[in-house]
Amino acid sequence: MKFSDIPGHEATKKALIELADSDRIPHALMLCGVSGIGKMMLARAFVNYVHCTDRRDGEPCGECRACRQHASFNNPDTHFIYPIVKSEKSKVLLSTDRIAEWRKMLETYPAMQPEKWLEIIDAGNSRPRIYVNDAEYIVGAEAMSNYASNYKFFIIWLPEKMGVDAANKLLKVIEEPTPGTVFLLVSNEDSEVLPTISSRTRRFNMSPLTREEIETYMLKRYPLKDYEAFELSRLAEGRISKADDLAGFSEEQAEFESLFRDIMRNAYSKKLVVLRTLSEKSAAFGREKLLRFLDYMARMTRENFIYNMKMPQLSALRRSEEEFSKKFSPFINHGNVEDIMNEIGRASNDISRNGNSKIVMYDLFLLLIGFLLRKP
Repeated sequence: MKFSDIPGHEATKKALIELADSDRIPHALMLCGVSGIGKMMLARAFVNYVHCTDRRDGEPCGECRACRQHASFNNPDTHFIYPIVKSEKSKVLLSTDRIAEWRKMLETYPAMQPEKWLEIIDAGNSRPRIYVNDAEYIVGAEAMSNYASNYKFFIIWLPEKMGVDAANKLLKVIEEPTPGTVFLLVSNEDSEVLPTISSRTRRFNMSPLTREEIETYMLKRYPLKDYEAFELSRLAEGRISKADDLAGFSEEQAEFESLFRDIMRNAYSKKLVVLRTLSEKSAAFGREKLLRFLDYMARMTRENFIYNMKMPQLSALRRSEEEFSKKFSPFINHGNVEDIMNEIGRASNDISRNGNSKIVMYDLFLLLIGFLLRKP
């Protein structure tokens, strides 16, 4: 991974390169920002650059032994720690027990969408965590000598998923590591990282990319026409991960779009039996995927309200979504938009608290009937 592979974040890139070139790397750093903007990509490029034995113009050479090891996710002085679903039965107790899945994640989804990780490890309704087992592994590995580099890195993805017991185990080693040990944390929700951990790091706050940066990235990476990249860059919300999904139009997005259309059409037509079937279909997603679908419903409700207000410059709809919205948007108006958004939010809250998915979704769909038939 090279810095030039990553769009935007020029100030952070420059600061990290200067730290490496000056050989004054802090013992603990944290890259912070919303999901999917390239934080892990930048972490990987930085560590690769530090380990490279033939740096060239602010980039790793890509040819030395260390660079080849990084390309194959097999550098001995780089340790990845990430949330897992622990299972005594499956003998999954440490991050390294999921190393094959982790390498697949890094290679296939380098922008690191957490929902993709849930799918890869088949988390179901379980919420991955960083357990004390990994903290104990870090303490042991930190005490060992480096293999080839002056710096040994522990890259911790989503430190906000670390339990108190694990954090307490790491406090001393993060505050006073052996010389040459660096902890590099990559957080999507830095406010949720335990203060005892975050206070010991040097923070780099990273912002979403500009529309122009996303557009340039998409034109470079995908066979898109200029107008297509321009259109999709407005929908990406400054996230590399979303730009990748939009350019490839993921199967999940297609599924969500189709299901949203079916729900709204059948709610307007008051087809209760079909709505029950659709509630069962959505409930079968499992909690995490269902929460993503509810987020999609909320976004589409909001976008259709904007579309109905005849403000296309503010609209962020794909062309296929816009085709549906041309006829549907008049039914999302001042008289019902707030109620619909509130009920979607309530359903999301109930699902996140382990409510019965079939009941919650069917109740939501029944309420939509009244909202859609309400006159402005």
